[in-house]
Amino acid sequence: MSIIMNLNTKHSYKLYVKRATRIIRRQQKQRRRRRRRTNQSICNPCRSFKPMKSKLSKKLQQLNNLIIPSHTVKLDQLFQETADYIVLLRTKVVVMQKLIHFYGNNHENQNVQLL
Repeated sequence: MSIIMNLNTKHSYKLYVKRATRIIRRQQKQRRRRRRRTNQSICNPCRSFKPMKSKLSKKLQQLNNLIIPSHTVKLDQLFQETADYIVLLRTKVVVMQKLIHFYGNNHENQNVQLL
């Protein structure tokens, strides 16, 4: 009986060691993959910094042409002008909504012409 017990114990111990070894190897592989991904994500912006910079400068130039087409301004002033322009557009929308609400879009007010 003890011989059978020992064989079962040895067998289960070997299985336990195999499983533990597999788990440890799997975890090590996962760590290596994570490190590679992290290293790649750190290095990729370094490699593609110039194209990203040119895209950003192109978009800022387009924004500058949209907001202040006559001349180039500093970046902080450009953002301030953009914020002011957005507030102006919102105000125009609110005023137009109030006009529509005030005059209504009923057929009773056919004499009123909206521009």
